[in-house]
Amino acid sequence: MKSKRFIKIVGAVLICLLIIFFSKNFISKQIFKAMCGDEVVQKIPLGDGYKLKLHQVDCGATTGFSYNLTISKDNTDSKEIMNFEMLDNDPDIEASLSHNKLTITYSQPTVISNKENSYSDVDIHFIRKGKDFKVPSSFKEQRKNSDTDYVGLYDNELEIYQNEEIPAAQVGFAVNNKGEAKPGWNKDWLVVGTINYEMPIFIDTAKHNSPIYVGQKSNSQWKKVQIATNNSQLQVINKKIDKISDDRFTPEDAKDNPVKERDFKEIIKAAREGQNHIKFWEDILRGVTLKPNTLL
Repeated sequence: MKSKRFIKIVGAVLICLLIIFFSKNFISKQIFKAMCGDEVVQKIPLGDGYKLKLHQVDCGATTGFSYNLTISKDNTDSKEIMNFEMLDNDPDIEASLSHNKLTITYSQPTVISNKENSYSDVDIHFIRKGKDFKVPSSFKEQRKNSDTDYVGLYDNELEIYQNEEIPAAQVGFAVNNKGEAKPGWNKDWLVVGTINYEMPIFIDTAKHNSPIYVGQKSNSQWKKVQIATNNSQLQVINKKIDKISDDRFTPEDAKDNPVKERDFKEIIKAAREGQNHIKFWEDILRGVTLKPNTLL
């Protein structure tokens, strides 16, 4: 009797586990819906019964908005075909359907995290308005071991963008929101990060394994200042700064809690391995607020 009862219990547990396994997508979606707001902010009829919906997803004040684009036909279930965020401004989605080819155009500041190339018998093509910048393979290779892409020390925030963010990060420096080239910017320069969101960090795509530069502006022209021989060296420096960044968040902390002399010397030593502008790193360690014209 006991063995039969035990077998029944084990069987019931296994059935429950199988139900959970096969319904995990449904459960995860329900949890997501409970935690995040999902609002349809745009509907785009395509003809032949097809319809696109642009969803704005809000998971709280600290996360910001994300977006997804879904497609459906007549009364069938919708499918998500594009998931993205905006580095700046609101989404600008246009779409057209012709001969089973769906073309979706999105604005320059769009950061795509996922996209689908087909739905039913429809082929989907995505086009970025303006210029779709490409990240050099040499830079991607250097970034495989990147793990300190954000450093905050005193009044300065240094951020290196993820590869999928880089095409959108050109807005404000290389191009405007429409993807049109801005004057004073070298066409070979590719923005890969920022300091305080106003000083660009970039590479020169005309150079293999390009050094890392920051932009300095003089008379509406951007000039380059080298801060690292490559991204690998930048990572070494960033890690060292990140280790000493605790309790050093404001300009006042630079006076009350200055970087210890031994740490200062160790970081500057790491930065000296190459033709780098050492004053840039000295200013960061001393709490000087960096601006596009501070190093000129």
